[in-house]
Amino acid sequence: MKKSVLGSTAFVAAGLIAAPSAIAAERLHVSVGGYMEQWLGYTTVEDGLSRDIDGFDVKSDSEIHFEGSTTLDNGIDLGVNVQLEANTDKNDQIDESYLFMKGSFGEINLGSVNSAMHNMHFAPSDFGIGINSGDQADWAAFSNSKIDKPQYSRSVLGSTYIDPNPSHDSEKLTYYTPRFAGIQLGASYSPDDLHDNNQPVNRHFDRSDMVALGANYTGDFSGVSMGVSLGYGTFLDQGYHRNKAESYNAGITLGMGGIGIGASWAEANDSLADGSAYNLGLSYETGPLGVSLTYLNGVIDKDIAQNTFHLSGKYALGPGIDAKATLGHANYEKYHSDEIDATYLVTGIRVSF
Repeated sequence: MKKSVLGSTAFVAAGLIAAPSAIAAERLHVSVGGYMEQWLGYTTVEDGLSRDIDGFDVKSDSEIHFEGSTTLDNGIDLGVNVQLEANTDKNDQIDESYLFMKGSFGEINLGSVNSAMHNMHFAPSDFGIGINSGDQADWAAFSNSKIDKPQYSRSVLGSTYIDPNPSHDSEKLTYYTPRFAGIQLGASYSPDDLHDNNQPVNRHFDRSDMVALGANYTGDFSGVSMGVSLGYGTFLDQGYHRNKAESYNAGITLGMGGIGIGASWAEANDSLADGSAYNLGLSYETGPLGVSLTYLNGVIDKDIAQNTFHLSGKYALGPGIDAKATLGHANYEKYHSDEIDATYLVTGIRVSF
């Protein structure tokens, strides 16, 4: 698979070089986009710790995206995408940063970006704070507690959108095929599992040569829309005395007349998050209004378990502007001893620009 992807890249690169008048293409100009979410909520938490975190809270999640592309004279679209965290983040101020090429051959991404396994995954719709991306951890006071674990939003404790080990924003090469008869395939290669890192890989000691595969299908049958996805990821070299890291995920969504149902699943066997997760959901949309009911269960190392329910709603106030709300309950338990039990009501506005 790695040879096939690299071969496709070489073929496209040769096409770029061979184009006699590519220099005549319009210069690439970058536009600004992104989103801002501002949330206000009230939470009650029982965890047996000597802290008082009941009450109102305000939280933010925003990104500014710089993206632009130009069409070369050979018909290939070449562009860049850089995503800046609009809230201070000492660990990840730049979320993703990559170059892309699109054409009749499909699409190639090169840079710091999620894998095909992650990006091609389908899961139930959720119209409030993200139950399948770890947002509930902020309101349930999971972080900095006695049962905290690293990489919560990227592991099977908090999501079915996973990469192996996890290597979510490591430098990688990804190829997506054109969609044919509703089917699209994708493959990613990364030399390591290091986030935003240009250091050389020590293949004697570190896990290396990550391969992640994704596939999905979209179609309509007598007014019923369907989406099905499958993903697999592993490392070809496990390094010095390390267990083999493998990840799997799958999802299915169905929609008819504004009603949507979905389910997703993930399993991981690696050094950070050995466990599994599943997400179930039901949603309804009519005009500017949407309502969803979702559930997430995640377990790591037979050590920590999560069970979360969300009842969420959204209302479109204008183009790209949605008012949102979530009534949620989350439970985290470690070794059937330490426990967090939280109930929260959160409202907010998301602005996409």
